[in-house]
Amino acid sequence: MNYRTYAPIYHAAGQATFGATLASTILEHLPLPQRVLDLACGTGAAALVFAANGAIVVGVDLSPDMLRIAQEQAVQRGLDIDWIEADIRALPPDPRLAPASFDMITCLFDSLNQLLNDADLTTVCRTVGTLLRPGGHFIFDLNTPVGLRSWHEYDQVTFDGRDLLVINRLTFDPVQQRAYGRIIWFRRDGQRWWRGEETHCERPWEETDIAAALNAGGLVLTARLTPHWTPATTADPRVVYVAMRPIGDEYV
Repeated sequence: MNYRTYAPIYHAAGQATFGATLASTILEHLPLPQRVLDLACGTGAAALVFAANGAIVVGVDLSPDMLRIAQEQAVQRGLDIDWIEADIRALPPDPRLAPASFDMITCLFDSLNQLLNDADLTTVCRTVGTLLRPGGHFIFDLNTPVGLRSWHEYDQVTFDGRDLLVINRLTFDPVQQRAYGRIIWFRRDGQRWWRGEETHCERPWEETDIAAALNAGGLVLTARLTPHWTPATTADPRVVYVAMRPIGDEYV
């Protein structure tokens, strides 16, 4: 499983900043939700922002190592957040995940790009459609096909600090239509440097895939935006999608 040995590196390198910033942007433009479900919550960056603003928050992630950091962060900030270790494609029966009980569901930092099977996006959207209240929002961002296909064999320095260096080697396989981030890090402990490595794979979801998945979940797309909350174009490498469950909809 990814995000195990990499979890503390992810946290130390500040990669959760994107999720926290996007969560703050969401709250600037949409009404404060009473209950939020953050899918693929990672180290809890977005969940912490929602909770700090008064929302009741549930975070779900498959990695126990990422959730451990999320819990530590919540305790340090005096925030009460429920964390559930689970695959977002197969959420367990849980009273905290009651149908039509969330005003907002998020899945941020291109987490849905890491679902690789054709049916995965539809599976998640159906679950979201069940858990959202009528009028509730589903907000997620994706690396677009344009963005992923630009990963042409180059290295990206993710973090360069006194005791930590993180490099992401980005490639795209046009035959398999898969993008790969080979993350290599060097961390200093005393006088020694330790090396670690993980490879993450993403798939490009076409607009037709996204529309079909949302429709299967009974969800309606209301906006395609940049992370700065401006209208997105077909050339943007990352798009934030805002969808909602229609008011009066009884889909469960």
